[in-house]
Amino acid sequence: MKKNIVYLLLASVLLLTGCANYLDQDPEDLNSMDKIFSSKIETTKWYNRIYSDDFMVQEMHYSGQIPYFWCTDESAYIMESFVRNIAEGKMSPDNYYGYTGYNLYFFVRYYQAIRHCNIFLENVDQCAELGEIDRRTMKAEARFMRAYYHYLLLRLYGPIPIAETSRTADQIATAQARNTLTECVNWINKEIDWVCENGMPAARDEKFTLGLPTIGAARAIQSRMALMVASPLFNGNTAYKNWKNNDGTVLMPQTYDKELWKTAADAAKTVIDMPEYKLLKPAADATFDEIVDNYRAVTTTWGADKNTEIIWGHPNSVQWYGMCALPARWYGWNGRYSLAIGMVNDFFMADGSVSRPLEEWFSSKKFSTEPGDGTIANTFWMFVGREPRFYASVHFPNQRLSYAYENKTDSYQDSDGYGVVDFWYSGLSGNGNTPGDKNTSGFSVRKNIPLDYRSNKQTGEATRMLNVPFPIIRLGEVYLNYAEAMNEYYGEAEQDEVLYYLNEIRTRAGLPAYEGTYSQEDMREMIRHERKIELAWECNRYFDVRRWAEAFAGSQLYQQYFKIPCERLTVMWITKNPDDTYTYERRTDLLRNASTQPRDVLLPIPETEANNLYSLTNKRWQNSGW
Repeated sequence: MKKNIVYLLLASVLLLTGCANYLDQDPEDLNSMDKIFSSKIETTKWYNRIYSDDFMVQEMHYSGQIPYFWCTDESAYIMESFVRNIAEGKMSPDNYYGYTGYNLYFFVRYYQAIRHCNIFLENVDQCAELGEIDRRTMKAEARFMRAYYHYLLLRLYGPIPIAETSRTADQIATAQARNTLTECVNWINKEIDWVCENGMPAARDEKFTLGLPTIGAARAIQSRMALMVASPLFNGNTAYKNWKNNDGTVLMPQTYDKELWKTAADAAKTVIDMPEYKLLKPAADATFDEIVDNYRAVTTTWGADKNTEIIWGHPNSVQWYGMCALPARWYGWNGRYSLAIGMVNDFFMADGSVSRPLEEWFSSKKFSTEPGDGTIANTFWMFVGREPRFYASVHFPNQRLSYAYENKTDSYQDSDGYGVVDFWYSGLSGNGNTPGDKNTSGFSVRKNIPLDYRSNKQTGEATRMLNVPFPIIRLGEVYLNYAEAMNEYYGEAEQDEVLYYLNEIRTRAGLPAYEGTYSQEDMREMIRHERKIELAWECNRYFDVRRWAEAFAGSQLYQQYFKIPCERLTVMWITKNPDDTYTYERRTDLLRNASTQPRDVLLPIPETEANNLYSLTNKRWQNSGW
């Protein structure tokens, strides 16, 4: 019997670097394939690892290390040097993120995941102990996850090689070129279509499993990918006309195809029409605070009986994220997950109108004289009268709330556990109170923190360690995918349909519906603004601003959605005066050296990997512009 050894090289595309201790073991120390796949227990372990942190990184737990979490205009988080490197245009193939203690080199990691899936698919039929139904389901899941990891590579790096099989040691030097973008998309779609007809579960029993994909999840990923490839970055972008394989094949489509928007609209509508998914809405007579809590529950609540909006949630520990998001008053790390004031100001007002410009808020500084929805007296007027999503998503100065159990001996909060967010310089949570972790802008993220989260290490352990369903994709996003695609394809001809789904998102958030008639251009801006707010801090903004960056440097979209936001990071500086009044200043100098280039819309392949690939294949593997 031929003995197959687990060669933990990324042989599928000839990568030679491992990412975890397990992957760095000598192959002779590992079990043979025959031994693993003759046992149901060992086969199941191999299958389970497809979803493990080795490959599928927890977005919230590793949020300080993931570029698409904080390297956007949503954030003013600059404590990690890699964030500054990306925001300031200093990233390079040999200085990938600057600092990444968890080795989140996705090009390597995701191809290792693909190889792991391929080995499973090539060997699972050997396991006689595995029942036929379980085998069918696991094979469908493995094929879906293989396609999903290809999709993750595609959105970060552009056209990639498709790896349908694992390779043995004697196949390592076999050359493989990149597939074109169209080939990648067609292959991923074909795989997803197959798994939806051949064993992918339509639903999960969350009493026993959390975070596993379903048919709905697979179709939702198709929807997102379809929107991506219809967008300006990928649809007829002539800036990529010279990005070719050695044989001259152009990797990116050079002709605009309007029909891709129709494909994206149809893919989204397929998911919308699935009866098991509904927007999580507050009661018709809900109070303002209940609307706030309902929106907070969208990204933090498990269970089909409690949250019908999550299509695919990824179990994430809230511990690290909570410590970094909470102001220091609640045993946090000083709200180090800081937010840019421009992003904060983009939240709508309570009446649904767009906020006034920052200059107006600061030219006539006013403060509230009495409590209001979400605020207390003496709150800066910029934060008063905002929409519910603002109060659900943002920690702002003079906000009264609690993450603590009742603690009458703690002077940092009152007897009910409430305290005021004191992000002014001399405050407990301010810049001047600690030499280390700091809030740099006057705001920190509140979204994704569970409603029952408690910060105290002794009394709140159960909630500090909660797993929340960080949304890989949810119905609210699919509604917005559909609205965007319909507007781009039909324009004003289908405006009623577009407005219906856009208004479903707004009214759920406590805002009045849009009424009237709008141009296609107006609707485009309305939809993009809604995406920015509704999907904030869910790892969407990073990819949205890139896919909208048409034709790069000379285009209006590139300037508006990618270059300028990266260069103009604005924060708030607050000083508490001796008479208990406050001085608010607007500052824009955090990223003085900010610089963005067209190449930055796609990540570079790590230089060591590109060199390895070149030495083995004599093909240039680095991404366009790097």
